[in-house]
Amino acid sequence: MNIVRKIFAISFFSITSFGVAFGQDLAVATDTYNAGAVALNNKEYPVALKSFNKALQILALLGPEEMGEEGKNLKDAIIPLIPQIHLRYGKELASNGSIDEALKQLSKAASSATNSNVEGVIEEVSELRKQLLFASGSKLLNSGKLNEAITTFDKLIEIDPTNSDAIFRKGLTLLKMDNEEGAISCLEKAIELGETQNAPRQLSTIFLKKSAALTRTKDWNGVFQNAIKANQYNESPMGFKLLGISSVQLKKYDEAIAAIESYLSLDPAAKDKNNMFYNLATSFEGKGDKAKACGYYKQLLNDPTFKQVAEYKVKTELKCN
Repeated sequence: MNIVRKIFAISFFSITSFGVAFGQDLAVATDTYNAGAVALNNKEYPVALKSFNKALQILALLGPEEMGEEGKNLKDAIIPLIPQIHLRYGKELASNGSIDEALKQLSKAASSATNSNVEGVIEEVSELRKQLLFASGSKLLNSGKLNEAITTFDKLIEIDPTNSDAIFRKGLTLLKMDNEEGAISCLEKAIELGETQNAPRQLSTIFLKKSAALTRTKDWNGVFQNAIKANQYNESPMGFKLLGISSVQLKKYDEAIAAIESYLSLDPAAKDKNNMFYNLATSFEGKGDKAKACGYYKQLLNDPTFKQVAEYKVKTELKCN
């Protein structure tokens, strides 16, 4: 039975006088209850809560005989309403974007539901709280309030340790805070928990950037290792390119050929296509495959950058047919 029906189902309560002092107290409680019912029907939740709680306070001062059957029925009607109203109010606040205030109302709903043994509220509050914490954390992340975002995501993870989306968002936040190690740990955990779309791409990007940065210092082993990690999470043209050029430098010719061929198959119109042909020619030459090396060197004879070395390889060193 919903709240409004409960209100009108017990609308038979009225002010009675069955003892001057006690009757007046019960009458005030009933009037206060009725005022709360009107406010609730008008969705004035703070007013309704204030009225119902005041009515309960008045009833609490009455003894069993003073309260009578009418007072008991009134109390029994109010108690299960309180958590429901907090829940409704929380939902309204959430829909208006007041997430922090909504979370406060949800906490009150859960607390009052526990105290009054109202079924269903705690479960609904639990799910709604997760949604609101996630929305709040994401909002804080997007607005650059990174420390607050971490705190919010941690609250969500504490109550829902397998929430892969929250762990993924925490990873993004840590990445923005230049905590790369922490970010990688979170992103890997998110993948373990089933976030297999965005987390792998983000991890791949991290390792691609590390790989590309190491080309400037010619740390070819570092370029190679990070490119491998990047492709393990999400294969990409850049990943294969970095893997290919580092493999050439490390004389890992089989890996170089496979990576460069994959790069060109993914990006046939690559602007550095001739540079890749040169690396393929170098790799096949390193493997002792003269025919394939000659084939790639010949494709570079008209390229201004590689023409001189290509002519030397084709005409003098390899003596290609």
